Amino acid sequence: MRQEVDIHQLNDRSWQSALKAGKEQLGNLEVNLRFLEKTQCLKTNDRVLEVGCGIGTIVNSLSRQGYRAFGSDISQTAVEYGHRKYPGIDLDVESAEQLNRKDAEFDVVLSFDVLEHLFGVDKHLREVARVLKPDGCYLLQTPNKFVNSLFETCRSRSLKWRVYHPSLHTPRQLRRRLQAHNFSVRFVKMNPVTTFFLKKLHRLPLLVWLVKRIPFESLPLFMQTNLYVIARKAGAGSS
Repeated sequence: MRQEVDIHQLNDRSWQSALKAGKEQLGNLEVNLRFLEKTQCLKTNDRVLEVGCGIGTIVNSLSRQGYRAFGSDISQTAVEYGHRKYPGIDLDVESAEQLNRKDAEFDVVLSFDVLEHLFGVDKHLREVARVLKPDGCYLLQTPNKFVNSLFETCRSRSLKWRVYHPSLHTPRQLRRRLQAHNFSVRFVKMNPVTTFFLKKLHRLPLLVWLVKRIPFESLPLFMQTNLYVIARKAGAGSS
């Protein structure tokens, strides 16, 4: 429990620091939005919940497109900022491992850069399965353990990434974990190279030169920087 509290505090401090510096996004927003469009899973009038929504930029975008979108985040700082920036959107402070939502309330659940931060990944997946309708979709992104652990170790020259990424998964581990919670799994390859992505590599100019030339969507799954997944909950009557 102590570790869990520390992670919550770390998350809130991260948002406080980022917003003070004028940084409103901690994830690759451009690619995440492209992923949602590519999946074609969202339908008119769907109820959509984004877990780990930050300041609610995706929630706001979906609301403006006509979806009934809701967001939750463990950072009070991020949620309060989101309410000020996007008046009228529905954001709440809650843990990804304990959602204060009704059973089968949503057609789609989203999370971006959330899974890797959780100690209770199975608790989270049980909650996602609980709040999803039968045949509902969990659309998620999380860093690939094969790539991210190597990159973070080289960048920081240490293993301190384990503090904020305690639950990285390889593609195989993620597939098995989701299947254990009765989700079917399909991976979607995305090109991560955006201005946001390249800024993270600014201290490694050779790597910047290299990634601009990599055909990411043609690479095998284990070489993807991030794992983008369409996880569909088993329908009513499925065993």
